[in-house]
Amino acid sequence: MASSNMVQLIQQIAVKAVEATKPCDYIVGMVVSEKPLKIKISQALTLEEEFLHLTRNVTDFETEFTLDQIGIYHTVHIDPPTDTWADKQKITVHNALKVGDKVLMIRKSGGQDFIVIDRVVT
Repeated sequence: MASSNMVQLIQQIAVKAVEATKPCDYIVGMVVSEKPLKIKISQALTLEEEFLHLTRNVTDFETEFTLDQIGIYHTVHIDPPTDTWADKQKITVHNALKVGDKVLMIRKSGGQDFIVIDRVVT
């Protein structure tokens, strides 16, 4: 019987050790301020910008695109179609977080830092 108790004690110690490291976990939060960025995750805890790492999904970013003549004609109604848009064009995607956005975050293992992955659609 003593060996059975010893095994259970070792299992309990192992579980508590894992819990103490705060393994990564996902969390849903709500943006309460844009500048500086603040995300509320509970009544008592609001994360400040210094603890938040943003992905491109939640920031404004610039990207390139190419439209063919048919795409230009049907999209922006250039008549007659020209070749000037056949080259790469730059656009800015305005995707920064706004107050009221619900976001999905992952907490860094063992730390206080959070990666903001994307918006949550409800």
